[in-house]
Amino acid sequence: MIEPKKSRALIALQAAVSLGLLVWLFSRPDFRGELSSVLQSADPRWLAGGFLLAGVVQILCLMRWRIFLKMAGVDIGLQESAGIYFAGLFCNLFLPGGAGGDVVKIGLLAARRHDVARSALSVVMDRLAGSVSMILLGSTLMAWKLPWLTTSPVVAGLVHVMTLYLLTLGILIILSVVLSSGKIVSRLPAWWPGRTKLVELSGVYFQCAVQWPRTAGALGISVVMLASFFMTYYFSARACGTNPGLGRFLALMPTVDILAGLPISLGGVGVREGVFVLLLGSLASVPSATAVSISLAGYLMSALWGIPGAFLWFLQRRHP
Repeated sequence: MIEPKKSRALIALQAAVSLGLLVWLFSRPDFRGELSSVLQSADPRWLAGGFLLAGVVQILCLMRWRIFLKMAGVDIGLQESAGIYFAGLFCNLFLPGGAGGDVVKIGLLAARRHDVARSALSVVMDRLAGSVSMILLGSTLMAWKLPWLTTSPVVAGLVHVMTLYLLTLGILIILSVVLSSGKIVSRLPAWWPGRTKLVELSGVYFQCAVQWPRTAGALGISVVMLASFFMTYYFSARACGTNPGLGRFLALMPTVDILAGLPISLGGVGVREGVFVLLLGSLASVPSATAVSISLAGYLMSALWGIPGAFLWFLQRRHP
């Protein structure tokens, strides 16, 4: 557990990174003028379509989490789980890496007198499904358009790093599955790195294996959800007058999403815009102002769905 002082210092550092990147992007007067022009001329039909699609993404996320809540033995209704989910989504707008929203969900479940361990189990399974879906979909999309992605030396190097990241993540998950088996984890010495986490994961993998039909269903929802999330940014690109091709654009999104999800900024703000500028500029000659517009519009499509969570957050806190 991070101490409060260290946590505040970390958030301050992440806020500084986001602010610094945004100042760097917006420092040129001509850039601000171009950005304003692109946003003002954005096609409202594509923006509306992307906003509705972002709502579908949130519904799919809620459906996936509800599956894992049932698998973890947390008895909770649709209305209650939806309120807690959207409260966590709202808090995620201001917290790094998405973990803050998970803490909020666990805290609100605990306030409703649900078992903390089981609640945490559902969140861990939900996160694990997200990682597996990123490995499956992200690697497929990048492999599909690899010749195009490697036409730029800079982007090629970044894509190779992302490929190595996904490969390493996959190996670590497989290794953790092996080590978390009851016969192995119990034999590990107390000093073994990550032994406590492996003990926790053993419960996760056990539930996933025993309830494999639900696990498969949740993973299927997760892949569709992730693809739909990537599509919201394609809608944003079309709204801003850019169309590098659906397949090519989707192949960029795993790199964007992975880097924006790193806990170095608040909600990926600043990092996401910088990555879009690099990728779209290098591969599709998209002007920086347009790339930033695509990023901001795509982000807002999803962020707006977190606004109802503000009301639900206060409602959940007032009525435990």
